[in-house]
Amino acid sequence: MKEILYFNNGRSALNVGIKILSLKKGSEILVPEIICDVVIEIILKNNLKIVYYKLDNKFKPIWSDLYKKSYNKVSCILMVHFFGYPQNLSKFKKLTKEKKIYLIEDNCHSLNIKYGGNTLGLTGDIGIDSPRKLINNLYSGGRLFINKSYNYDLSFIKEFRPSFLEKIKKKLKYYFPYLIKKLKFFKKRPIYESPYLFSGKDNSFSLKKMDKISKNKLNKLNYKKESLKRAKLFNKINNFSMNNNIKPIFKISKNLIPLYFVGIAKNQNHAKEIFEWGWKNNIEIVSWPSFYKKDKLNKNLLKRWKKYICIPLDQDFQKKYEKFKLN
Repeated sequence: MKEILYFNNGRSALNVGIKILSLKKGSEILVPEIICDVVIEIILKNNLKIVYYKLDNKFKPIWSDLYKKSYNKVSCILMVHFFGYPQNLSKFKKLTKEKKIYLIEDNCHSLNIKYGGNTLGLTGDIGIDSPRKLINNLYSGGRLFINKSYNYDLSFIKEFRPSFLEKIKKKLKYYFPYLIKKLKFFKKRPIYESPYLFSGKDNSFSLKKMDKISKNKLNKLNYKKESLKRAKLFNKINNFSMNNNIKPIFKISKNLIPLYFVGIAKNQNHAKEIFEWGWKNNIEIVSWPSFYKKDKLNKNLLKRWKKYICIPLDQDFQKKYEKFKLN
């Protein structure tokens, strides 16, 4: 790896990363069919055309679909370590070498951990992550890992400055998490069943460098402790899922720092029941992603998506819920 650049979030890291790759305007980028709207917005902002590739039920690429595509106009492929569970990097590297295209490694659901002989985020021509999604006490945080030489001026980018109100909110959330959580769940539950729930609602994109306070906190983070904490919670939620007909998609293993526990409900009504139960019991259970609002989803993809449930691995999950059964 040649360099690490620090930004306010993963979107900013991706935006600069695309510019560093100097991709030809109008060229195509291969993107997984399940991806959040903000990634699509950044790609379109850089005048690239999106070609989606298929995923199976476990968020792994359907390689036959990737290999049968035309690569005449393709400049790169975006791969994602969904929810913080590593993809097969060797296969992606082989594909990009054969097709002579760039690899963008999206690791925004985890951190730069070592796994299977690789460090997540550091294998692609560029890689990105978003520590602010995982670590609650950061004001900002997105990193760009660069494995190639570049000629792009970064001097115009200013440091992110958290407002006084943002600082107060973070301190309250850090020191009084239970109170903040109670206030959050006092509101009406978001309609997680909607595939476009938050699409187009985040208009606050601004390109900034990561603030120094957050950078120092991140540099002091104990990865091993964070991994063990998440593994412990994963196992608790896994017990809950087995008692409630939720099929886990991933397994937890050593060193992982995943964003979510992810499972498959029996159907959409079952998923809705789980969302409702979580909201009533102050447990965050969400859907992912919010798709790009202008994309029309095919029926099979939408049917699969409606059954996915995601449980963040940075919250309190009481032992009594491990054996709890929904009605």
